[in-house]
Amino acid sequence: MPALPTQILTQLVNVPHEPELKQAFIVAKDLAPDETPPWESAENGAPEIAFQYWPESLTDSRESTWNPRYIPGGSHPIYQWTHGGERRLSFTAVFTTDTEPDIPDRPGSGGGVSESGVAQAGTADSPYNASVGDFGITSGLSLGKRDVDLRSVVSWLRYFTYPFYGTGGSGNDIRVFEPPKVMLVMPNSKLAHNGSDHITTVMTQCEVTYQEWFPNGFPRIIEVGLEFAEVVQEDGSVRFHNREDMGLMSGQIGTYLARREG
Repeated sequence: MPALPTQILTQLVNVPHEPELKQAFIVAKDLAPDETPPWESAENGAPEIAFQYWPESLTDSRESTWNPRYIPGGSHPIYQWTHGGERRLSFTAVFTTDTEPDIPDRPGSGGGVSESGVAQAGTADSPYNASVGDFGITSGLSLGKRDVDLRSVVSWLRYFTYPFYGTGGSGNDIRVFEPPKVMLVMPNSKLAHNGSDHITTVMTQCEVTYQEWFPNGFPRIIEVGLEFAEVVQEDGSVRFHNREDMGLMSGQIGTYLARREG
């Protein structure tokens, strides 16, 4: 009689596990007084909103300005550093949805249009309100990962490019508040000059390309070209960056790339 296989339980559970993918996300900073982003005021709202996919590539450019001073008879100008330049980060964010929505917008569900013609919250139901058990519609994956209303994605990102006009309790507040700043967070990237994973920026570009549509007009695939400029202004103060703060990361480079004799 052949021997029974051993370690059956080990073989059954010893299956490879896919690593959990990290998410890049953004947070609104320095909003207008008493302003709450709409995604935070919604049910189960959270300040951090993640990109659907990690960016495939990212361009990170940094300038440093040296001005030449020409000396009569000199073979070269004398360069004098005057100030640091802009640091800009740009990437293309891709958003997709798998399932064609079959639920039309239905006006009158807790919202409407004000006298000024501005649409108010709750005007239309989400096309993905339908669900099957604990999962999203027919994709079989949880809502918010593969079935996304791409129209709300565009509105969320463009939010960071528009001003806020004060009204005040008396209606006499005519101030204009700048667009909110953006805290860009990319775990394990060490993007910041001091080795942290987050930097404070302003959104300088939000270019949307609609790649595919469903027959009913809903966007299916969009690409959003985003550009951010790093800023040193936050919470009403200015803090310039010091290269001394870069020692944590740059101090390790000799471990990897120090020149070797021979």
